[in-house]
Amino acid sequence: MSASLLLRPRTAAPDDFGWFRKLGELLGDAMCEFMAGPQRGEATVQTVTEARYSEWSLSQPAFSLLLPFELNKDAGEIVVHVPGQLISQILDLQYGGAGDVPPRNSFSTSETRLVARLGAALLPVINRAMQGIILEPAKPLPVVTDLPAFDLPQYRDSIVLAKVAIQWLAPSPIIITCFIGYAHAKKIAMRFADANPTQMPAEPQWRAKMHSAALGVALPARAVLTQADFPASRLLGLRAGDILPVLLPADVPLFVAGRRFARGSIGESNGRAALKIENMEGPYCE
Repeated sequence: MSASLLLRPRTAAPDDFGWFRKLGELLGDAMCEFMAGPQRGEATVQTVTEARYSEWSLSQPAFSLLLPFELNKDAGEIVVHVPGQLISQILDLQYGGAGDVPPRNSFSTSETRLVARLGAALLPVINRAMQGIILEPAKPLPVVTDLPAFDLPQYRDSIVLAKVAIQWLAPSPIIITCFIGYAHAKKIAMRFADANPTQMPAEPQWRAKMHSAALGVALPARAVLTQADFPASRLLGLRAGDILPVLLPADVPLFVAGRRFARGSIGESNGRAALKIENMEGPYCE
């Protein structure tokens, strides 16, 4: 039984997880190198998106496995999901078969050894991708073949996953997936950004467009004619017809987006009440 995967809208900027897309590409290429057969597979990252682990895991085949790699306590784990059928095909080809194997529900001893070799082949790829970002080398964790049981705390909220399609023997591609906890993905993205700072473009045309766009932003403005403080007892006793004495100030403040912008005096312009600016305040007077 399978369920459809419900993806949530991305809450991060499009380039935040560019590093994870690159890692997906490297892992896909490493998988192609590891697979034996009459033709070499070709890997392509289809999507990098956010999902809940519980929803994603329900959409995966029961015969599959997870290869977790621990980065460190701050960076969490990177996990590679591989369909079990792919493992069976690789082993069949290595033993001289054609890769045409019937569906299975469990891994044989030979397949388990093959999975261990696959984890050893993927580990250097992860370490190269994280070089200079994660100081400690990644460590392989025990292989998981029971997806519903893989419910570590960091995956109870959301994950960032890279879906990698490998075109190999069959007409339709084989899908492997690598994922990491969303919070850890954001931390690593910040480290990559710090390690590879980019400067804001300084071309005159770009600056002119940004300046024009900024000047077109609508801001709320209000002039405060007066305000007064009264005890709560008096306010609670107000009735229709009561009169509250107020004083109009000589200078009326003008607030823009909640900040004092200028001061002026109340007058009339073209038959309508108007505020005449007398003084600019704060940095706006420069």
